[in-house]
Amino acid sequence: MTFHESGLVFHFPEDWLVRKFDSHTFYRGLSGFGFKAVDFIVLPPDGPLLLLEVKNYFNRDPRVNAPVPPDLLPMPAMLADKLREKAADTLEAILKIQQHYLRKWSYRLLLPWLFRLRWKKSDWVFWTLVHQRAHVDRQAQFVCWLESDDGQTDWKENLSSILKGMAFDPPFEPLIVSVSENPFFPNLKVEDLRS
Repeated sequence: MTFHESGLVFHFPEDWLVRKFDSHTFYRGLSGFGFKAVDFIVLPPDGPLLLLEVKNYFNRDPRVNAPVPPDLLPMPAMLADKLREKAADTLEAILKIQQHYLRKWSYRLLLPWLFRLRWKKSDWVFWTLVHQRAHVDRQAQFVCWLESDDGQTDWKENLSSILKGMAFDPPFEPLIVSVSENPFFPNLKVEDLRS
């Protein structure tokens, strides 16, 4: 599965279930009520549900051959607050989606068999598995895919330490990864469109 986001191309393994959540019908219905959302909700076959937010602070203007000036980058504390809000709102949205489905008699009728069905890519199965992993098993992980120019190491480390000091529910340590620093997801291939 291939998705484009913020000047990057994400190639997810075929056995991972992925939704580009910030453009999904469910999110569009909730965004009018002030909900924020991560870019992707990713369900690998094993391990936690991944709430993936992409931030690309590379200079993408081909006319300028210089990194983004530090004073144009968001303040790490403010960005960390926004990222935490997106993770919390996404987890709450997953609950609301489950509540929406539970109002449908046909969903309630099929619910005991949904996990046995082969068509795992259907919305009913996907959102049921997402709810199960995030709110029943309490296995969710916030991942910030953060691209930045060389020389922005201090800014990136400051953001990372602020994020790691925040409380998340369910409790997890947020991960910050990039094209050059991705030890956690070797099967996920990401390309920078600049190259």
